Amino acid sequence: MKHIFYLVGIITFFFSCTPISSSDAENNNLIDAKLGGVINVPLDSYFEIQKPTEILKVEAAQIAGQMLESLVKYNSRTLQIEPALAEEWEISEDGLTYIFHIRKGVMFHDNVCFQDGKGREMITQDVVDMFYRVYENVPENYGYAMFKNTVVGGDDFYNGKVTEIQGLTSTENTVTVKLKDVSNTFLSKVLTIYGSIIPKESLITEKWLPIGTGPFAYNNQSNSELVILNRNPSYWMKDSLGTQLPYLDKLSYSYYEDDSDKMDDFWEEKTTLVKNVPITKISDVLEERISDFEGKDAKYVLESVPQMSTTYLEFNMNSKIMKNPKVRLAINLAIDRKKLVQKTLKNQAFEIGKFGITPPLPKFYIGYDFEGIEDVSYTKNSELAKQMLAEAGYPKGKGFPTISAQFKMDNSMYLIMSEVQAQLKSVLNINMDIEQVEFNKLLENNAMGTADIFENIWIGDFPSPESFLINFYGELVPDDINKPSIINGGRYVNKDFDAYFEKGMRAKTNDEANEFFAEAEKVMMQDPPLAILFYGENLWLKQASLKDFYTNGMNYVDFTSVYIDTTIVKEELTEKDEH
Repeated sequence: MKHIFYLVGIITFFFSCTPISSSDAENNNLIDAKLGGVINVPLDSYFEIQKPTEILKVEAAQIAGQMLESLVKYNSRTLQIEPALAEEWEISEDGLTYIFHIRKGVMFHDNVCFQDGKGREMITQDVVDMFYRVYENVPENYGYAMFKNTVVGGDDFYNGKVTEIQGLTSTENTVTVKLKDVSNTFLSKVLTIYGSIIPKESLITEKWLPIGTGPFAYNNQSNSELVILNRNPSYWMKDSLGTQLPYLDKLSYSYYEDDSDKMDDFWEEKTTLVKNVPITKISDVLEERISDFEGKDAKYVLESVPQMSTTYLEFNMNSKIMKNPKVRLAINLAIDRKKLVQKTLKNQAFEIGKFGITPPLPKFYIGYDFEGIEDVSYTKNSELAKQMLAEAGYPKGKGFPTISAQFKMDNSMYLIMSEVQAQLKSVLNINMDIEQVEFNKLLENNAMGTADIFENIWIGDFPSPESFLINFYGELVPDDINKPSIINGGRYVNKDFDAYFEKGMRAKTNDEANEFFAEAEKVMMQDPPLAILFYGENLWLKQASLKDFYTNGMNYVDFTSVYIDTTIVKEELTEKDEH
């Protein structure tokens, strides 16, 4: 066995009756300055209580991730994988066996589902139960798509062939997982929201509530427009000085239907951060208030972060018109992505959609063949677009039916879809009806294929092309057209794509995996089930008092060690009083 991670150590503090040194006093003052406070975060869509395996929205996963934990976690600053509920783990020489050593003394949140309402200690059976949940064949189990073909016996359990998963065993202190094939991304899958450890007691209550071991606990007064998470006083983690984490008293998430209200509340310091400045408000930030971002007394912090995200149009492959490959080619060639980014988005994007579904971020995808994928991808070519449409049987758009497109209820996305609508009319003389849909409903509609085209923004769960290409894996499409196709919403099936994708998942090295994934992506882009629009870049707007909150390209959010600098808050309050 190769030991990969070990518990760094336990710091023990000894107290005596000797006078407190100046350094001790400074540490105490530092601790006091960090403790307490509330962070207010805007919500982009209505909140729904969902079990870990039911979560699809990044925003929902970010909230749940403050309450629920997995065996491992990302360091939010470096994005390196670190121990969490597993204090260490071992990997066999052949890469097929993982032994997780489970952390002792970790308590679940207090809840009425437990005896006397007191949370019990997490045990190894809770970890085993997590794997059984991701392999449970029930509606809305989105975690299975990620873990398919991973754990020995998992797929047989999902398909009802066996009653136990052969690849799972446990002792009092360890959980052993045997894989079907070597996986370079197994730990990355385990640390997603689908790998969250929750108590079985929470699943037998009348209404499920998110109960975990995380730094914050769900407040039952929450609703679809306001989510409140309270500090977990029994959290297992401490900082380097031995202070109980988290520092914050509370997290509060509020839904905003109007971008102006969201921005007004930020300027009035009613919210702590805005995770993506709306397109219509960029000039207000960059021009009218630029002085508030400058100097040592700056009130706000603005960070531009390239995202591991792709915005695209997904074609419904069950739509009669979209089954025609030359129609899909024509649409791809008619879209002016450069104009979309420069004019509509005001350059608030990392790059135009001239590659494939995997964002062109060499930092995350080292050695990936982006150049080869670009060679078979699309930029605007009006004449070729018209030719493709004519060869599809619709010269100059004659006889082409009006197509329908649905997109998230969002002002920025409305501007984007309106521009695409205009471009298709101008170049191809075809009509596209566009409809704004509440995000949760949009996900349902996409899975059921109620429109010809769906706007989609996919953010990678982990830094591998696999996390993007899985959206087009044919094995995830249900045989019954009346059943929802959750991950592969467009129901794209291409045997050559699937073969390369599966080889990539089974590859023994990242280089080998990337080689197969790139081939799969090239196959897909020559038979496009989508039209790439652009790759994301978020403008994070933060109050200067927000400290140790790290932004990253994966949208991974962790408030465990975040705190409010009260000295800045006090200075701002003094200034207001003086005015």
